Parts: sequence; C-alpha cells; structure tokens
Amino acid sequence: MPPLLIIPPLPTKTIPAPWAEALRLIDQPTPLPPLVQPILQMRLDMEEADWRLALYWVVKKKWNPKLKIPRKGRQANLYEPWGELLFRTLELCERLYDVAHPESQRYLNAADWYLHLIQEAKRIGNCEIIHNQASGKTQAIKERYAIISNLKDLKNPANPQTSAHFHRLIEVALSLEHQDKFNDRYWKPFLRASSQWTQFTDSRSCQEIFIEDNKIMQRCGQGRGKIKLFSSPQNSVTKVRSR
Repeated sequence: MPPLLIIPPLPTKTIPAPWAEALRLIDQPTPLPPLVQPILQMRLDMEEADWRLALYWVVKKKWNPKLKIPRKGRQANLYEPWGELLFRTLELCERLYDVAHPESQRYLNAADWYLHLIQEAKRIGNCEIIHNQASGKTQAIKERYAIISNLKDLKNPANPQTSAHFHRLIEVALSLEHQDKFNDRYWKPFLRASSQWTQFTDSRSCQEIFIEDNKIMQRCGQGRGKIKLFSSPQNSVTKVRSR
C-alpha cells in the first residue's frame, strides 16, 4: 500500500435516479464517535477506502462496464469478489422491493433499501475496528460460513436488532425462494457471491489488520507473524477524498 492513497469519489453523474443519490450518500464517510485517536481514524479511513473500491465494482457491473477501478491490475481485482457480493445485493433490493411484502414497503424505493443496508454494514464494520480485538480472522470466517449455511438451508441468520435491513432483505427473499425464476436469476447468484467472498477472505490474499502500540499492523502468513503498515498519521496517510 502506498504512503498516500487518494481515491476519487464514486462516479455517479451518469447513474439514474434514485440510485445516484443513494450511492453518493453511501460514499460519504460513516459518522464516528468524538475524540477518535489519530491512529484509529487512519484505520477507519483505510476501511472507507476499501468500501469505495468495492463500490466502484458495483458501478462498473451495473451501469458502466468501461469504468476503471482506481487501483492497478491485481490490486483492483482483489476487490472484485466483494464488489460482486455488493452488486448481487443491489440486484436483490431491486427485485424484492417490487414484491407485495410488508417488509419491502418500509422503504421509499429499492435504492433507499440498499442505502440503509450498506450503511448498516459499514457501521457494524466500524464498531469491530473500534473494538480492535486482534484475535485473527478464524472466528469471523467461521461466522460467515455459518451465515451461508443458514441461507442455503433457507433460514434467516440476521439479527433483527443489529441488522434490521439485512434481516428484512432475507425475509422477503426466502418468501420467493420457491420460484425457479427468482432462484436462478437472483438467489443463487447472491449465494454464490457470498460464498466466493467468504472464500476470498479465508485466503492468504486477505489478512487481518489491527492496531497495536499506536501502529497499524497486518497479519502475515499462517502463523503469528505481522508487519507494520503505518506508525503515525504524520508520516503516512490513507485518505478517502470527499466531494
């Protein structure tokens, strides 16, 4: 990762309404608690940068196939599995909003549902970063595999108290799962993207990043090895450029 990485905002000018506004809002940094330490702010900025790069893939897959991801070669491709999952989630929102189901009618439109879903996921991710429990990624991977297993068994794994928008999405999806057309066009691609993203995060290409002794560290290899990414905001910074 270079010392200074500036990622342009999502290109939303050619995206139709109401999706352009939803993506513009999603692209804004998630509000944080006051008095966040500089090193923690840097780590959260890195997370925002990762989200933006994954969402670039959503824009590319949905609206602009010629869009260039603002990273080079293999680095850009590392974000495609995550982007594919976010894209398939968007497709689910579009299809499920049109269903006459009480849960889908809570939203203004499919874009509004997607906006709440992604903001919810970003908040959950930021909370995990703030808690900074550097215990390896094994437990998180197990939880993701368990979620996929439940989905394949047609069970809703989401907690309605902490993940209300995702819970509603799965509830409506499960009500249509018996329909072959929905299954083939939306549900199976979503499950496949979920599995592929989890397999990617379980690979060596994806390593745990955490804060230790006022440094941002990254786990390396299969053991307890680690390397330093950043030591102070004054020396090197990862930024997400706002509009």
